[in-house]
Amino acid sequence: MICPHCNTTVPDGSTVCPHCSALIGTSGSASTHDFIFCEGCGARLTPKDRTCPKCGRPAPGILSTEASAADLAAGKTASFPKLTDDDVRTRPSAAEVLDVSLDPSATNVLKFNDDAPATSSHDEDPYHAHRRPVGKIVAAIAVISLIGACAFFVVADPFGVMPGVYSEIERQAAEMFPSRQGAVTQDQDSDEAGEEEASPEEDEIELTDESLLTDAEAYDTLTRIYEEIGGYQDPLGDVIDDYNGGFLLSNLERRREASASAYALRDQVQATLDELSEIHLEDGSPYTEDLNHLVQLATWMYNRVDVLCDSWDISLSYPDGESLSAHKSEISQPLRDALDGSGQNQNLTLFEENFYQWKPVQH
Repeated sequence: MICPHCNTTVPDGSTVCPHCSALIGTSGSASTHDFIFCEGCGARLTPKDRTCPKCGRPAPGILSTEASAADLAAGKTASFPKLTDDDVRTRPSAAEVLDVSLDPSATNVLKFNDDAPATSSHDEDPYHAHRRPVGKIVAAIAVISLIGACAFFVVADPFGVMPGVYSEIERQAAEMFPSRQGAVTQDQDSDEAGEEEASPEEDEIELTDESLLTDAEAYDTLTRIYEEIGGYQDPLGDVIDDYNGGFLLSNLERRREASASAYALRDQVQATLDELSEIHLEDGSPYTEDLNHLVQLATWMYNRVDVLCDSWDISLSYPDGESLSAHKSEISQPLRDALDGSGQNQNLTLFEENFYQWKPVQH
């Protein structure tokens, strides 16, 4: 008999080639085209496999009585135990292997035990005692105590240092926002004046014939103030030039020098408004309308200077050495707010339209 795999002559009736170990089979044996599967893991095997390449289990049929006799004669099954007739098994078919692999009972899934004790919600070390967060509690108590001590120090002021702190804050605020100090001072003066007027011990000021201006005095006074208001035009041009050349400087001291002219001019216009408010005319005086016109002109002039001071306040709020190019839009925002729908400064437009028309005329 010749082996169909290696063409070696083998004894008749042999089922395994002693030269290449291939299954030769007989007419009564299973066809070589049948599928062979591992009984352990179900992997598909070739007829030449002696063991499963996946799990190492001996291939089905290798330990059969017929195969073991041939292998033993060839010296290839010396490591296998001796088989008995009880250990002979038939080769499982592919359908049986699939049935076993799809059997749910054949899996290794563990069932949940309802009687199992509930585990702890937090991970605890069973070999060491649970540590309390003593450090966190102590830290929280220390922070609360520190906050309470600071509050007591500010409110009670046991060392008497808070007045000095307040005065230093006011000084710093005055240096950062100088224009605000003028408004605060005016408010304080008005409050003091209100208190003096409300005081019952002092007599109320009554207008007499001596405090009223005659027509001739009114004309001279209003004409002088009119020329004074018109004279603010030239200093305002210098203020605008100082603003354009200094509001973006990184040097704080140079910014303060450039802004001084704007604050000084605003104080002068305010003094003019104060003088106009103290003028009292006789009843039916022909200069009453002229007085109202001058008050309006001075107010427009004041607003033109005040918007520059508001912009200077923002510029001076930035520290020394900082580049102000990135803050240009914020600094110039008050100037944009003063523009009307046509993009013109309304105070400037109204001042120029009415200044020459409202010059006092002698009656």
